[in-house]
Amino acid sequence: MLLFSTDIDGTVYDGEQSARLFAGFWAELKSERGGYLAYNTGRALDDTLGLIASTPLPEPDFIISGVGTSIYDVRGERLVQGFHDHLNEGWDPELAHRVVEQSVSDGLSRQPDECQSQHKRSWFWHGASASGLSALEQALVGAGLATQVVYSSARDLDVIPARANKANALLFLMRYLNSAVARTLVAGDSGNDAAMLALGEVDSIVVSNAEAALMERLQGHECFVASQPCASGVIEGLKHYLSS
Repeated sequence: MLLFSTDIDGTVYDGEQSARLFAGFWAELKSERGGYLAYNTGRALDDTLGLIASTPLPEPDFIISGVGTSIYDVRGERLVQGFHDHLNEGWDPELAHRVVEQSVSDGLSRQPDECQSQHKRSWFWHGASASGLSALEQALVGAGLATQVVYSSARDLDVIPARANKANALLFLMRYLNSAVARTLVAGDSGNDAAMLALGEVDSIVVSNAEAALMERLQGHECFVASQPCASGVIEGLKHYLSS
């Protein structure tokens, strides 16, 4: 059985048409081959559930939300046991918040409350430089925190536990499913998908509308780069891998 872990926005969803296109393809694929669908998104869990309920997107088996800081079992209506405890080592969300606010002097604004969680602190930081991001990482280390700084879309800044991100959450889910999964495929379009797409254990699909910064980070990694955007590109990539 396969596991397909995909980003949502800009990957399988940019409106009703793309959601419907992906839903139809996934329904056919699942009936033929079986498989688990996991949305791996920067959105919060409640936001993701609301989007699924209000669009033609197919209901997934799992939701990895908050840039890899939560894994939710949709069928069981519960968080996956053990993952959140796994994230806590070296993590202090309030201290992380203070360090970021003190370290970045210009252009930083806190994202709304619904974008924050126990294992993610998020801001808007338009056009952050590589040196600025590096300095922030050093400040967090200097405060004794074990964190990751995830920057995407030349705007979105997330600070998460060192053990989190879309890739590490997916690896945890793969271990959780154990022998039930024979093959894992992933798809994405932005910087916070980079770690997931670069995993050696998966077949990776990059849609044609992917950010240039993502393509730079994936240099040297084997990925299928679709000729089409969003859901059409995802379907193109799935057909490429599953026909071989």
